[in-house]
Amino acid sequence: MFACHDAKGENYIVEVELPGVNKEHIDLSMHDDIIHFLAEREDLAFHEHLPFPIKVNPKRAKAKFSNGLLRMEVPLKEKRSPPIKLGIE
Repeated sequence: MFACHDAKGENYIVEVELPGVNKEHIDLSMHDDIIHFLAEREDLAFHEHLPFPIKVNPKRAKAKFSNGLLRMEVPLKEKRSPPIKLGIE
């Protein structure tokens, strides 16, 4: 499972479930606003490029792998304003 969501307008949180994958078999990098991701185990290779819809700061991104779950926090370059409720005519 691959999930990406915005945490309070400050960071994107990207989570990838990788059961049976060892940390040593994960290759993770960022270039501009795209995460490049490769994970391998004996019977499976998972390769993905994830572009973000807004500018992020890859130099401050963090990743942690524990119990088969890869979790990345990717800070936004600028904070977004909160959503505004629109009236309908």
